[in-house]
Amino acid sequence: MKITTSFLAPIVLLLFSCGGEQKNVSEAEVVPEVEVTTIKSLQPSLQVVLPGELKPWNKTFIHAKVNGFVGQVLVDRGTQVKKGQLLARLEAPEIVAALNQSRAKVFAAEAALIEQKTKQQVSALTYRRIVETSKTPGAVSANELDINYSRMMSDSALTKAAMENLSAAQAYYASQQQLVEYLSIRAPFDGTITERNISPGELVGEKAGQLFVLEDQSKLRLTVAVPESLTNSIQVKSNVSFSVEADPFKTYEAQFARSANSLQESSRTMMAEFDFENMSGDLKAGMYAEVKVPVTRNKATLFVPRTALINSTEGVFIVKVTGDAAEWVNIQKGNVLDSLIEVFGPIKEGEQIVRKASEEYRNGKPLKASKLKTL
Repeated sequence: MKITTSFLAPIVLLLFSCGGEQKNVSEAEVVPEVEVTTIKSLQPSLQVVLPGELKPWNKTFIHAKVNGFVGQVLVDRGTQVKKGQLLARLEAPEIVAALNQSRAKVFAAEAALIEQKTKQQVSALTYRRIVETSKTPGAVSANELDINYSRMMSDSALTKAAMENLSAAQAYYASQQQLVEYLSIRAPFDGTITERNISPGELVGEKAGQLFVLEDQSKLRLTVAVPESLTNSIQVKSNVSFSVEADPFKTYEAQFARSANSLQESSRTMMAEFDFENMSGDLKAGMYAEVKVPVTRNKATLFVPRTALINSTEGVFIVKVTGDAAEWVNIQKGNVLDSLIEVFGPIKEGEQIVRKASEEYRNGKPLKASKLKTL
């Protein structure tokens, strides 16, 4: 079959014209139309939930200061004690013997002082009499006058030495009395014995372990590790609410008391303490708590919708509309307020950003703002 060129020419012309139209359509860029909003400056009062721990108002590990055997143990785990109450008695006969010896030294020093004072009084009286007699010419020689004066001065110096010896003996006796006092283990404050680690007959001492653990739980310290981003947002006279796993449906309140005003290098957090009166004993030291902390920035900060954030491997971005093009701005996230999130970066209030950002809106690509929607 023979095909003529007159028949093929229209077909080739038609195919060429269709291909050219497709190329023109693909080469034309389609500018995406996006919904935009503005960055807002707000200073809201927020509540953040942070983990906390309840600690006793006072806690101490009681050790023995002298070596000895345990004679009596008068308390046990869970015993409520008062300040100065006797907890245990130790036995150390050598310490008691040293106390008796030091007491005897005090008595000896007192007797020596009395004797020396008597000698001083006699020598002083003798010297005064000789001085009176020496007023009669030729009655007393100068040599005898000098001898009595020297004796008086010597007795005076020996009296001072005897007084110093007595003071030293008394000081040593007081130190031995203190060592004997250490044989009686007493409570340094009101509280509860939470651990007992000794039994009668056990040898204890300075290098041994702790005898008791005493805690004062009438008042508790609620300690909260505040993240670095919130360290300037804790109000001085604020109250927090918290709950514990032992009774999750009950809410407690504690008042801000103190903070470290310094970040821990290991966790980059600041320790803050809230005081809780625990006279009822409902809460126990060592419990973990879920704490709702009210925070307020010192000044207004910037907020954008959460949908405006792009989380990529390179960081967190928002898409700012500059002119008719997209501009990716690297930011840092802060607190969350309902559907808004606090952001920090090279941005200003009132600037337009894409409300629902996507990685499709690449940096520098043209954008068309459809409408402006407020936060």
